[in-house]
Amino acid sequence: MRALMLPRFQGPSARRLVALGLLIGLLMGALFFVGWWQRHVAKKKLEAAATEAAESLPRVKLAQAVAVEGGRTLTLPGSLVAVRQALVNARATGYVAAWRVDIGDRVHAGDVLAELDTPELNQQLAQARAAANQKTAADQQAVANRDYAITTAAREDALLAEGIHTKQQNDQSHAQVKVDQANVNAAEADIAAAQATVHQLEQLVSFGHVVAPFDGRITQRNIEIGTLVVAGSGQPMFRIEATDPVRVFVQVPQAFALSVKEGEAANVMVRQVPGRNFEGKVTRTAGTLDPTSRTLAVEIDVPNPTGELLGGMFAQVSLTGTLAHRVVRVPSSAVITDARGVHVAVVDASGIVHLVAAQRGLDNGTTIDIVEGLTGDERVIASPGADVSEGMRVAPP
Repeated sequence: MRALMLPRFQGPSARRLVALGLLIGLLMGALFFVGWWQRHVAKKKLEAAATEAAESLPRVKLAQAVAVEGGRTLTLPGSLVAVRQALVNARATGYVAAWRVDIGDRVHAGDVLAELDTPELNQQLAQARAAANQKTAADQQAVANRDYAITTAAREDALLAEGIHTKQQNDQSHAQVKVDQANVNAAEADIAAAQATVHQLEQLVSFGHVVAPFDGRITQRNIEIGTLVVAGSGQPMFRIEATDPVRVFVQVPQAFALSVKEGEAANVMVRQVPGRNFEGKVTRTAGTLDPTSRTLAVEIDVPNPTGELLGGMFAQVSLTGTLAHRVVRVPSSAVITDARGVHVAVVDASGIVHLVAAQRGLDNGTTIDIVEGLTGDERVIASPGADVSEGMRVAPP
């Protein structure tokens, strides 16, 4: 059997086909290289741009949030207010003759704060007393007429019995007694009305001595000697506050709301009085949560006999409460407290900052427990600056 032989390309035609194949192969290789090179150059540019952008992003120090078992102490911001406060207004119209106290003075209930000169009221009182005297004189006259009518009627009875006077004359005498008695009753009523007017004006004149309604401290004075004050104008003369005890208002988050009871102890700390813990007690709770903030309003009374605590101060209040879930511990410097509330700056894997609303718990000094807002697997900015904002980019962790 003869071997199968492949045809051979010979001559000029074969050489041209081989050259054409080589040329096509070189062309395809060149096109492939050009495409690969363009992608390679674009990738390098992107990497360089990303590197440059990463190098230009701010670098921050990150800390890992750690979930721990929740404690029983809750630290909350609170506001100090006076347990009693009042605006002292004028009850009588007049001019300020003298003021006896100034801001900062301690007063007791009944102390005279200011004296008013009330010439119009004094004149009205004098007229009312004169009218009362006039009514008294009229009453005396009515009594005299009644007594005379009674005597006349008695004489008419005797004459009628002897047949000297008629029955009609006797009836007229007794009718006159009733008329005169009615006049006496009317005169006595006029006297009572006149005396009531006198008492009213005497009371108004007595309001010229402005007195303190309770023990406290004067925190505002709005008058000077000669100032005209008008009763019912709404312009207060003084402001008085009682700050022993002082009252603290706090908002307890929902997680602790059920564990706060009336009568429980509370510690109040004020930054302006370092090293002091003021002991107080929970006096009342609102009994319902605010639907907007989901917090419970709580009032705490703190004894303040020396007046160290002033109304309007900001305080930190520590309460004992039971928390049903774990808390997340972060560095104390990581917590941002401003007008927007309490937040923690969390950085995700791509370097984007998210401001997460948080609820502070126990302050351990270098760390603080977050009772709401974090889960424990976040990375937070350890010391966020004032320029940290939602959505900003930082160098990826």
